[in-house]
Amino acid sequence: MVTIEKITSELHNAYNLINAAFFENKLPVIAITIQSESRRKLTMGWCTTKEVWGDKEGKIKMYEINLTPEFLDLDFYETMDTLMHEMVHLYNIVHGIQDVSRNGTYHNNKFKEQSIKRGFEYKSDTPDKKYGWSFSKLSQATKDQLDKMAIDKKAFAIARRSPTYFQQIEEGNTSPDKEEGEEKETSSERKKSFKWICPSCEAILRTTKQHMNIICGDCDKKFEMQD
Repeated sequence: MVTIEKITSELHNAYNLINAAFFENKLPVIAITIQSESRRKLTMGWCTTKEVWGDKEGKIKMYEINLTPEFLDLDFYETMDTLMHEMVHLYNIVHGIQDVSRNGTYHNNKFKEQSIKRGFEYKSDTPDKKYGWSFSKLSQATKDQLDKMAIDKKAFAIARRSPTYFQQIEEGNTSPDKEEGEEKETSSERKKSFKWICPSCEAILRTTKQHMNIICGDCDKKFEMQD
């Protein structure tokens, strides 16, 4: 049976294997969390720009990468795409590489350079006018390499769902696809992500919805979209 403990363990396992295969083991030990908030329903994941986990003495400090539980069973490669995208940002953060510009809203050439180096590719040779080189995707070679790693894909077989979802199944709907009051999104819409940053604590998150009103639970500040 798949458990949350199994998913968390497998995410750490994937992080360590990907760190060795794509980042020369240059990424630090981090905290990987699985959590969602009502104000972040369409957020796929985020990475903090500062160390936010540690002991009372400050001797142990860790960055955090969070994956949102509602999307964990969307697709194995999408989950790895989100994880690795945040790992690229983390690599740049710990190595002093500024990979966003225009007040932190535009994924610049440094992000593109590291993304390609770490197993991503771009379908277009032209950056998005607003978001720059944000929309990288795992190359087929990277997917093939992930397939050879000792990552248990079956661990990502569950996701957090609403009671309405299970109620629809009980009522005979074998393929419930949306909650009450929510419009169904196409797969292409769900896979396109946008980056946001808290202007106070600089926490980073990614969403699949462009127009959001997201408040940081720690700082009570509104997240700002990053180009």
